[in-house]
Amino acid sequence: MPANRRDTPARTVQPVHVVHVVTELKIGGLEKVVLDLVRCRTKGVFSGRVICLDRSGVLAPAFAAAGVEVETIGQAGSVPARVLRLARRLRVLRPDVVHTHNPQAHLHGAWAATLAGVPAIVHTRHGRGGAGRHVLRVLDRAASAWTKRFVAVSEDAARVARERERVPARKLQVIHNGVDLGRFAPRDAGGAARCRAVTVGRLAPVKDQATLLRAVRHVVDRIPAFRLDIVGDGESRRGLEELSTGLGIQRNVEFRGYHEDVAPFLAEADLFVLSSTSEGVPIALLEAMASGLPAAATDVGGLREVVVDGETGHLVAPGSPEALARAMQAIEDDPAAARRMGQAGRRRVENHFSLAKVVEAYERIYLECLGKNSPGRVAGA
Repeated sequence: MPANRRDTPARTVQPVHVVHVVTELKIGGLEKVVLDLVRCRTKGVFSGRVICLDRSGVLAPAFAAAGVEVETIGQAGSVPARVLRLARRLRVLRPDVVHTHNPQAHLHGAWAATLAGVPAIVHTRHGRGGAGRHVLRVLDRAASAWTKRFVAVSEDAARVARERERVPARKLQVIHNGVDLGRFAPRDAGGAARCRAVTVGRLAPVKDQATLLRAVRHVVDRIPAFRLDIVGDGESRRGLEELSTGLGIQRNVEFRGYHEDVAPFLAEADLFVLSSTSEGVPIALLEAMASGLPAAATDVGGLREVVVDGETGHLVAPGSPEALARAMQAIEDDPAAARRMGQAGRRRVENHFSLAKVVEAYERIYLECLGKNSPGRVAGA
């Protein structure tokens, strides 16, 4: 079940209509954040729907199951043509808030929302990526003038927004990602070590699972029974499978494919590993920590804001199989310390990364942007 949200108030409420604009609903942390925001919204006070700039993507059925409408404006045409198509659609939908996610969606959504007369534009930066070509970056900066609030999912992402996009500090707020704590239970503290690690994420170059596989080769040399579950799919899968065979670890590594529910894989593991070269605040890492797993992760992006090095896991330099292998071995070699790290990680997620608090923070921003004219006010209050 999603995080508990307040039920519809007894008195008449005109809901705040929020439209989220994304590039597509592919497999990824950004898309899971959007799904959580619309699925766990305060029903009756906020309504939500999603517009994709390109195609809907594989996560669209999850939104449909949550009763959230998803549509696309189509890939054809130049940026101005797509902005105009989106503006026409927003004039029909008449949202109170357009909430864009990452630079491409912001570029299109902010211009379209302004043309359509939408009262409030909110933007979330989920990582370090930019808008692409120079002309697009210029247009994106211009769109920032019309955006009432910017949210960064990490202090690192906030720094990028200030320095690269020149976002004024008064408009900028950090809201770390969160997870539904009820969906993930820590494993039995007295359970035996299983010599099993798990990683969850898109199989893509930025996740650098190639470095992870090379690290596994080092670990297996010391711990032949070591196993790794790779949960996820993507464009790099075939190359990674070939690399696994070339390294001679195909019996130690299982490619599990994409699963919306990763809890069973987390429950079978001793540790979570993340080898990315760039990150915001990954949902997969938060889910693993909520499951009581210590983490071996690269020290990039916002990961230092999640993993406390030596307390909830180990942080290492990106691109180093040797360093990542040492971190995994350290966890496997000391089960008692691993359990303490896992318990500390669960407490950290409970205290700082609760989904209910994240949704509440975003809804507060929507209302603040709309001010006294907020249609979410209870009639007669």
